[in-house]
Amino acid sequence: MEASDTPEEATMTLSLTDELLLLVLDPASGRPAIDSTRLRAVVGGATVAGLVLDGALALDGTDKRARLRQTGTAVPTEPRLREVLDLAEGRRPKDVVSKLGGAGAWRDRAGALRDLSFQRMTVAGVLRHDETRVLGLFPRSRWTVLDPSLVPALRHRVAAALADGAPVPDARTAALVALLSSVDHLAAVTGLPKREAKRRADAVTAGDWAAPAVRAAVEQVNAAVMAGVIAATAATAAATS
Repeated sequence: MEASDTPEEATMTLSLTDELLLLVLDPASGRPAIDSTRLRAVVGGATVAGLVLDGALALDGTDKRARLRQTGTAVPTEPRLREVLDLAEGRRPKDVVSKLGGAGAWRDRAGALRDLSFQRMTVAGVLRHDETRVLGLFPRSRWTVLDPSLVPALRHRVAAALADGAPVPDARTAALVALLSSVDHLAAVTGLPKREAKRRADAVTAGDWAAPAVRAAVEQVNAAVMAGVIAATAATAAATS
């Protein structure tokens, strides 16, 4: 088993997708703690929401008919992210999330975006990547967070946003709260009971944490993630019944 090179001097700014993946990573197994259906949906959602928060995409209204437009600013250099920009142009947030990682997506673009995020963090020395083989045949990746303070700090940030009397969180933290709630992983991150975590997440995301069009975009992304998980779960249940 060989670990990939991780230069200690490398630094990076974590994207919304990076932070989301770190928060769903199970330290025991070194793999995401949520199933592949929820992971695809939430990675697709985090990618779109991140591009909105970074200013590369903007929603041209606040209702459910509003479409995403490229702003021409904050354009990412990574080809896969530029592909998401092109895919999003003129589409509703829910349709973009569906095409990235929904049950009906014919290409697993969300899987490629997940791999991109893990690769970036590995090259930057945030993660170490090890590959093992199941039954000596099937490769399985394991990611280890190298800075022991990183994930606790992320967890604290999310939990602090949910605390009683907490100030309005920044837009990125509010988006993380919404995305984690959409795949039912917020309780695992914060230690709150599931129902209480959901109640507090709803209160946070209903607040005035960003401009109306940005909030609308994240809300629609969040709804699309939940709808995608429900649809995929129903399809799986029907196929096995």
